[in-house]
Amino acid sequence: MGKQTKTSQRSPARPLVAVMSSGFFGFFAHAGFLQALEDLGLEPDAYAGSSSGALVAAFAAAGVSAREMLHGFTRLRREDFWDPPRGASLLRHLLGLFRKRTGYLEGLAFQRLLERDLPAAQFQDCPKPCLVSTLDLVSNQRLILDSGPLARAVVASGAVPMLFSAVPHQGGLLVDGGMVDKAPVLPACSRWKPGALVVHLLPSSSLEKPLPALLARSLAPLRLQARAIDAARQQAYQDQVAQVRAQGVEVREVIAAGLPRLGPKRLQEGPRAFEQARVAARKVLAAWMGLRDTDPGP
Repeated sequence: MGKQTKTSQRSPARPLVAVMSSGFFGFFAHAGFLQALEDLGLEPDAYAGSSSGALVAAFAAAGVSAREMLHGFTRLRREDFWDPPRGASLLRHLLGLFRKRTGYLEGLAFQRLLERDLPAAQFQDCPKPCLVSTLDLVSNQRLILDSGPLARAVVASGAVPMLFSAVPHQGGLLVDGGMVDKAPVLPACSRWKPGALVVHLLPSSSLEKPLPALLARSLAPLRLQARAIDAARQQAYQDQVAQVRAQGVEVREVIAAGLPRLGPKRLQEGPRAFEQARVAARKVLAAWMGLRDTDPGP
């Protein structure tokens, strides 16, 4: 894993909370970030996340190591979670123009997968505290979940609108927490009063591309709309960070730019994303701790 040379080493203030952002199929990268924390001997006291960050936060809080996550994620196949309507059910939905359906995928296969693989059934069963962010389309407000069924909360936090069906919850209808919290920095601060937050941020893909390149592609107005939404979410995240810092909480950001982009048909790129995220995060975190990181990287 490489070595670190001490310069003027410091320890982050406690409690230390790891916060992981939303990011389409970004769970490999988030696991790589947690591996960097493990490499440097940094053990968070609590975990928080949105969407793919919620998934990794739940596994970490339940006691699963980053390498164990990588092993499990590497075995993941598209058919394990891909459950669209088929046959007569699909025909019925097509004829009804998908009325009363909230997403293309049911999300039940994903929930069964999590119920099988998560060591904890309830938040309360986890060795470490954890929270995940969701957006309730009934109240039109953020809803933070930190108790009750763990797998179902992760499914709700990752229910990307249109792709996954919204998750009913106590009269509400929950979708992707990344819509309201790119990374739930403020909710984590409000819940645990931490001394320090370390945030792993996966930039939205539309913000990593030059604007002229987006406008030169087909369906440019839709791409511009996606960029506008992503820019608004990014600004909201930055506002949260500024508010938390104003309260005297130290925030260390690890921005995971330039990683391989994963999707349902590109899961084979996951181990590479894990390793690149680990190496990049080590450099930032080692400098934060006053260590000279000598890890040669992949």
